[in-house]
Amino acid sequence: MKSGWLPSWWASVLATTLAFLMHLALVFETYDLGYKVSAARKRERELRDQRTLLQLEAATLRQVDRVETVARGLGMEVAGPERVIMVGAGAARPRVSGRVQ
Repeated sequence: MKSGWLPSWWASVLATTLAFLMHLALVFETYDLGYKVSAARKRERELRDQRTLLQLEAATLRQVDRVETVARGLGMEVAGPERVIMVGAGAARPRVSGRVQ
């Protein structure tokens, strides 16, 4: 009878040890995933901030006054009506001697 409980005791010790090791593995994996989620959220905040700055910069660069100032600085000037060609479905295209004006 004495020898009957010893294998059961070793089996229960082994099962308990394996269960504890599985628990530790899951705890470590949970912490690792938590760190990864935290890093991903930080990166998301950084990217959102960067997108906001880029949108602001794009809006600034698109301002008509700024574009006109840069164009004039490059020696460009406003085209006269005779140099403007209308393009589109409703645009009238007058023809003079076979050329589009």
